[in-house]
Amino acid sequence: MPDPNEERLKYLFNAAAIEVPKAEEGQKRKFKGTAYAGGRVDGHWYWGRSGVVFDLDGIEIDKPAALLEEHFSSSRIGVVQTVDTNGKIDVAGDFLTNAKAQEIVQDSDDGFPFQMSMMIDPGSIEEVSQGKTVTVNGQVFEGPITIFRQNRIREFTICSTGADRNTSIKAFSGKANPNPTKEDTDVTELEQTKEALKKAETERDNAQAELKQFKAQKRAEDIAALEAELKTQFSADDKTAYTNMDDSVFAFTAKQLRQFSAGIQQQQPAGQQQQAPLANPAFAHLFTHQASAQSGTQSSGNQEHQLSAGAKAFAAQQKGK
Repeated sequence: MPDPNEERLKYLFNAAAIEVPKAEEGQKRKFKGTAYAGGRVDGHWYWGRSGVVFDLDGIEIDKPAALLEEHFSSSRIGVVQTVDTNGKIDVAGDFLTNAKAQEIVQDSDDGFPFQMSMMIDPGSIEEVSQGKTVTVNGQVFEGPITIFRQNRIREFTICSTGADRNTSIKAFSGKANPNPTKEDTDVTELEQTKEALKKAETERDNAQAELKQFKAQKRAEDIAALEAELKTQFSADDKTAYTNMDDSVFAFTAKQLRQFSAGIQQQQPAGQQQQAPLANPAFAHLFTHQASAQSGTQSSGNQEHQLSAGAKAFAAQQKGK
């Protein structure tokens, strides 16, 4: 049975230098860097000189994502706010204000050459044999080469070029550890690595839990703002449905609801009440409860809120695409 710690080390990859530009007065310190340039990554301690290519088609990256200090300490030092996966992986974000983050910022100002690193979790791995070619990220690669497909980025980190040679050289330099001169040295290093990995996984899980809580709080605030703007009250089931929507679906749905809410209130001259043309006929029923209220007809108490029903139907339609 493979060692799970060794398995985890297989998916750690060093990246390019990270930039820490000077901040304007009163603003947070920011960072930016290229986590992956879109080409062949070679010289990795496990995957060898034949190299690995990460397929960016459909890659999953949390937004926002945690920026940690080293893979083996996992101190929270920043938040990745934007990610561009058009042919490469460019990231940018803000540093936190804790002591560790400020220490790294100061070291960078003093000229220390930090680098960015990442852990990638492939859904499948394709081996391309000698003499064959494969097109990935708009580039043609000749075998032998390994292709990571259906990828997910699980973490970004800042690491030093002078990484701890006893415990993390495999992860950061892409080279195998030198041959030990004593048996007890090998055992000690393995125990140190196991302990460090266990601590890193715990702190990473804590950071991801905090990010999840932050996203939930932000969505709750957005739903409350939408209620206030539309002058309506969603039920508990409605709020659950909105909370579980994908970010892009919720943003689009909220935009449509605002447009349709404004459109339904527009009236023809001479007191005629007529709904303004809607951009999408599929939403024609969303505000029927408003029209009924204006004509003096009250909706049944147990009838599902038409606004929410339409939004949830739209979300289900988008999810099935």
